[in-house]
Amino acid sequence: MKRVAGRKKNILSHGSECLSRDTVTSSKRYPGCFTLAAMFLLLVSAIVCDEEVYGMAKKKYVVLLGASVGHAWNIEALPDRLKQAGPVQDYRFEFAGDYQFDKTTTLKSLLARNENKPDTIIIKECAAYFPGDLNQYQTLIKTYVEECLKAGVIPVLATVAPVRDPGIFKLQYWKNIVKRIIYPSRPGVDARLGGLTAYNDWVRKYAAENKLTVLDLEKVLRISESDRRLRPDVDSGDGLHLNGQAYGLLDQIVISALDQAFSKK
Repeated sequence: MKRVAGRKKNILSHGSECLSRDTVTSSKRYPGCFTLAAMFLLLVSAIVCDEEVYGMAKKKYVVLLGASVGHAWNIEALPDRLKQAGPVQDYRFEFAGDYQFDKTTTLKSLLARNENKPDTIIIKECAAYFPGDLNQYQTLIKTYVEECLKAGVIPVLATVAPVRDPGIFKLQYWKNIVKRIIYPSRPGVDARLGGLTAYNDWVRKYAAENKLTVLDLEKVLRISESDRRLRPDVDSGDGLHLNGQAYGLLDQIVISALDQAFSKK
């Protein structure tokens, strides 16, 4: 009986020693396992947040830099409006407003972002800034393009939407006459249209020479190639701003222009 009791004691002692060793070994091993697991989870989270999990490419971030016409477009909702799978789902959109021709400050703030930095910026000016100093406008656009390329962002140049005389049966027509009486230097529709079409012609030429993409708003909104006034059916009523039908037409040309821009990268 003493021998049996002694054996039991030895077994229990040996077991406790093994358990103690395992506990010590585990205490040394588990922190490393926990560290590796934490690193793995962080890596997976980063990948998921960046939308680059296997089989799903990161969406390209597009910013429309413009003014009132651009704001009314509500480009953030473009994927929902088109309601289709395919290329449109490869993009995310944001509008950044700057209500003057010189958009240098806003452009630089977009390019300096750490989060939601654009992959491409659509640079859009409004008809309200025409006629103006075309040489100054050209210099600014060239600077925008240089800044974008320096920051690794693809610039897309938009042509300016055309304008038209609202017609004598529209209240805006008579408002324009009164404004021109009060402010004789205020440009009329013909002067505004002439200034913006000259700008649009230059944008197309400059883009072609520098292998840039143009989002040609004028082309789909004008009456014809020979009559470059705003189509009556897409006029909001003041001859300057656009209606819902106009924005529906613009929706249809965005994705193909963006695909073209990224294919040149």
